[in-house]
Amino acid sequence: MQTASAKEVVRLSTGEWSPYISENLENKGILSQIATEAFAQKGIELTLDFFPWGRTTQLSKSGEWDGTLAFIRLSEREPFYLFTDPIYVGHYAFFHLKSYPFKWKDYGDLKNVLIASTIGFGGMGEEFIKAEKDGTIKVLRLQSDTQSFNMIMAKRAEVVPSDVEVGYVLAKKLYGKNADLMTHNSNYIVKSEYRVAISKKAKNAQALVDKFNEGLAQLRKSGRYDEILRSWYGKPIYKDAVPADYLKQNHTAKK
Repeated sequence: MQTASAKEVVRLSTGEWSPYISENLENKGILSQIATEAFAQKGIELTLDFFPWGRTTQLSKSGEWDGTLAFIRLSEREPFYLFTDPIYVGHYAFFHLKSYPFKWKDYGDLKNVLIASTIGFGGMGEEFIKAEKDGTIKVLRLQSDTQSFNMIMAKRAEVVPSDVEVGYVLAKKLYGKNADLMTHNSNYIVKSEYRVAISKKAKNAQALVDKFNEGLAQLRKSGRYDEILRSWYGKPIYKDAVPADYLKQNHTAKK
């Protein structure tokens, strides 16, 4: 944590994860805007630096950066981070081609399914990670979500685990109208609570978490939080890609 003109500055490492976080979006994405405004409620300026996700994790673990936006809470991360209250709740699902007849109930059903996923991502939750480690599922880890989704389109992998909103936005960006060839399985892998992860090596780490939580609570109480969500859901990046029934079913801010 740094100081400049008497204002606290917190520096977080992050990666491209549109529509949640992106250098190319207004306010750097929906999660970035929420985090920025929550910190601002307490007089803290947020700066975001973008890297590949594996590098993002290394920088925040080491304390070179103050933390990361946005992680879910995992036992393997607990030794390195303090976690804020949830910023946003997403849902992970398996994406696949509509032409591929895919169903699953538990990870034992996936033993013959090649899964493509991104290095450093753990949003699929503890059960997925355990199944990957013990060999119940076969996961091909790649450098980016783009590579993972391209594996599906090339029929070199069967499924990709992705946040639903992120998956549809990425597919629309990559494939245009051909994104309609893809869908997600309605048996969600996990409900994911996205948080700011503050490095335990950061100066005043607990104070940063406490201040963020207070600022986030103020955003919710004032109605500003819901206002941010409604604004984003009305933007083309959401309206042109993410199924409206998904947003209606899974989020309360929809007017």
